[in-house]
Amino acid sequence: MSDYKNIKTYFSVFLGDDADAYGNNYPDVVNSSIEYFGGVDQALISEIDQFLTEYPTNDLAVAALNIITEKRHGDCADYPPSLIDFLSWLSAYLKQKNSQI
Repeated sequence: MSDYKNIKTYFSVFLGDDADAYGNNYPDVVNSSIEYFGGVDQALISEIDQFLTEYPTNDLAVAALNIITEKRHGDCADYPPSLIDFLSWLSAYLKQKNSQI
């Protein structure tokens, strides 16, 4: 298993227990993270895409991300509608934002 340090950091900082400090919904949180980083984190996009390839089902992805994040913000199964859908959205949203910069 890769260490996925960028995913671990991103989920711990922006999507953890204090996520509401960065916005009221996921797009707001992601936009805040882009502002914080001063742009889109390309390494994060690459890791998300690699993670989705390595763990293509929701069950595999949840188990792996729970290990990676050490459940610092709860069970990763709670991302709506599923973790795979959320990660796919996150990757696409970051790519879209990157193309607008």
